[in-house]
Amino acid sequence: MDSTRPGRAPDPRELGPRILDELWNGRDLGVIERRFSSEVVTYVPLPGQPVIKGTPGLRKLAEDMFVALPDLAYRSVEVVAAGDKVLVRGELTGTHRGFLMDIPPTGRSTRLTEHVILRFEGDRVVEMWQQADYLSVLSQLGITPPEGAGPVRTVAHTFKTVGRLGGLIVKDRIQQRKKAAAR
Repeated sequence: MDSTRPGRAPDPRELGPRILDELWNGRDLGVIERRFSSEVVTYVPLPGQPVIKGTPGLRKLAEDMFVALPDLAYRSVEVVAAGDKVLVRGELTGTHRGFLMDIPPTGRSTRLTEHVILRFEGDRVVEMWQQADYLSVLSQLGITPPEGAGPVRTVAHTFKTVGRLGGLIVKDRIQQRKKAAAR
């Protein structure tokens, strides 16, 4: 039964996971305009990411995620609701094929676990908070030193990673130039 039909208050417990599913699995960017207030405030703790105010910034974030992880898939694991808020514990998986947090494509698979809190006014999200395990993603992408690495291995890993990322950036730029020349 659809809890969003006229005359019945939407149930955030049903609506929250549905919105996230439509956005990430359905790749439906229109859900941002349909289900988020135009004044939505989004708190995403990405490095260098300011608070996002309004739907255009949220749309850009989603578009960037689809480029970075073109096979992105989302799964809600648990939903908890209280009043006008819903917490959705979920995970995003995908293959790193585009820049993610300014990291060039590595081709590695990644899994991000997250908690998203959505605050509703009626059937629209007015605030969204995300807490996610970005450190694990950095580890999966080979950015962080291996667990238990001592000082020497940590320094060696850092130099190796800087060289690898530099090579990936050059490779990406060459591919972009080839694509542009082919047009």
